[in-house]
Amino acid sequence: MIPPVVLNAKEGMSVLDMCAAPGSKTCQLLEVVGGFTSKTEFEPHGYVVANDADPKRAYMLVNQLKRMNSPSVYVTSCDGQYFPILDDKSIRGTDKEGMFDRVLCDVPCSGDGTIRKNPGIWKNWNQLGSLALHPLQLSIALRGARLTHVGGYMVYSTCSMNPMENESVVAELLRITDGSLVLEDPRERMEGLVARPGWSTWRVLREGKNRTRKAMKDWQKKNNKKMQEKRKEWEAKRAKGECPEPQERSTDENGEEEKEKFTPSPYETIPYVPPETWDEDALSERTTSLGFVEYKNYDEVEYEWHRRVRRSCFPPTEEEAKRFELHKCLRSLPQDMDTGGFFVTLFKKVKPLSKDATERMAAMARESRGGVDVDADKKKEAAADKKEQSAKEGEGDGDAVMSDSPAAEEKKSDAKSEPEEPVVKKAPTGKVGQHKHRADLGDADFIPSDPSIWPSIIEQYGLPPTFPKEQFMVRSTGDAKVIYFITKSIKKELIDHGIQNRVTVINSGLKGFERCSIQENTAKYRVNQEAVQYIVPYMTKRLISADMDDFYSCIKDGFLNLNTFSDSFKKSIEELEPGSFVVALKGYEKDVAKKMYLSMWRRPNCVNCFVAKVEMEGLISKMRALGYVAKVQETEEKDEGTTASTA
Repeated sequence: MIPPVVLNAKEGMSVLDMCAAPGSKTCQLLEVVGGFTSKTEFEPHGYVVANDADPKRAYMLVNQLKRMNSPSVYVTSCDGQYFPILDDKSIRGTDKEGMFDRVLCDVPCSGDGTIRKNPGIWKNWNQLGSLALHPLQLSIALRGARLTHVGGYMVYSTCSMNPMENESVVAELLRITDGSLVLEDPRERMEGLVARPGWSTWRVLREGKNRTRKAMKDWQKKNNKKMQEKRKEWEAKRAKGECPEPQERSTDENGEEEKEKFTPSPYETIPYVPPETWDEDALSERTTSLGFVEYKNYDEVEYEWHRRVRRSCFPPTEEEAKRFELHKCLRSLPQDMDTGGFFVTLFKKVKPLSKDATERMAAMARESRGGVDVDADKKKEAAADKKEQSAKEGEGDGDAVMSDSPAAEEKKSDAKSEPEEPVVKKAPTGKVGQHKHRADLGDADFIPSDPSIWPSIIEQYGLPPTFPKEQFMVRSTGDAKVIYFITKSIKKELIDHGIQNRVTVINSGLKGFERCSIQENTAKYRVNQEAVQYIVPYMTKRLISADMDDFYSCIKDGFLNLNTFSDSFKKSIEELEPGSFVVALKGYEKDVAKKMYLSMWRRPNCVNCFVAKVEMEGLISKMRALGYVAKVQETEEKDEGTTASTA
């Protein structure tokens, strides 16, 4: 997809996908960022934080990411405009500001750019929906700008073609950040991309009261074929005097019945007929006939529409247009490349955000939640002087969006005074006022594993002192059935900085060890296939190398008799005690990226392969790519060739 390509992430970078579900763009980013920068590395340095406001969609995202089999992803759930700022307060407002090298803001949108694959969008589409999304999109983008490293890049994208969701958001973002962000044109490095330039001017419209969705449905219901036939019957009866004339509806003193009613426009034709002329007057007459209200400037907007039709919706002035360079935005129309419609903008952060910008970010985030304090139930009483002091220390850092209370900020303690524990609050998720059961949220944090479980694991698999036990963590749900492998970068830059206290954690890492239910094993935990490639480089026991034939023979379901293997491989298995062991393909024992390993189980007279069927097929495909042809397959091919020659 276009937005991840425009973002141009590299191996080893930290990336934030603010609105990640369903996960196609996240997978693209993870494929690049989660790679190995050198063959001597045992784990990737880069990672992707995949966030979504809806916990259920975040769980769908986890299922999408499972096929990547990468530990370099951290899935969270919180409102994008509240994503926590974890960098130290000492570097806020400096050139070291920010948390991520790349940020993708693929914000919620009306989706009218996907009309080719989803024609049903037009059934419910209206301009008011785009106007309502405008402040939310701007709030998320502004938060993304704050989270981007100085010198890093942020992409703002939608699958809409409406300027209310696109250029107007970009222009206001440049206006608020006041030089902290600049637009860059990625067309030069994207050969073959057909993208039209962004707009510098556009019309601001809204539906009139007579063009609301309800008014249109009522009109269509009253004027369908069945109703028209009934109306003709009543008119015929009325002409014969068989029924009374319809009574006129009474009107109150305010004339409520005299309000506008839906009337079809002569331009609403099937099939669509384009305008005869595209001059300004003809287009204005057309939009008015279709029931739209057009505003030339913000002063024309009625007071009751100020919260919907905002000042930021209007085009920039000529001076601003020259400075903003909105033509660098990418408008990818569906018919240009036979794809879906995309609007993509690439920002570069050249300096930290100003105090005014962070305060505006905080205000917009609060407004997106209805202007309420999202953590009112978590506030703790404190002395008035301490509140005032805390507010001054945290002023302008943007973290105040979590609460109006200064207790939401980390208190800076004097070197001589005793440190005070800050009030920790999680960012909100989902729609305002939407009730969530605790079971809907995956709020089980990753915590260090119990030290008592490691002696038996270390002894059974021969793990050296250099084995990174601190990177194998468990979920805080009670008894540790699964031990997860977490990359060093995610643990150091996210978990150790307290991100789990600020967002709902959905998933991260890969299953490294899983508790055994079979009593014949001396250790309580077996090696899990998900993260086997990050354990094998440290194993000195219960690791067997196999040639191509034996390795292929292991990739089967059910109980595998030892006689199916070569004598040398069979002897190596017989020397093992019952329990978990790993088979590695000869020549690829240290090649973590290839992952030519099998998690196996030794029984008295047979073995089991604990690998999912999908991954088995993937391993066989890898072997074919390496030039291996199974003996059974080779025999079948020879037989087919003999049969063909005889015929």
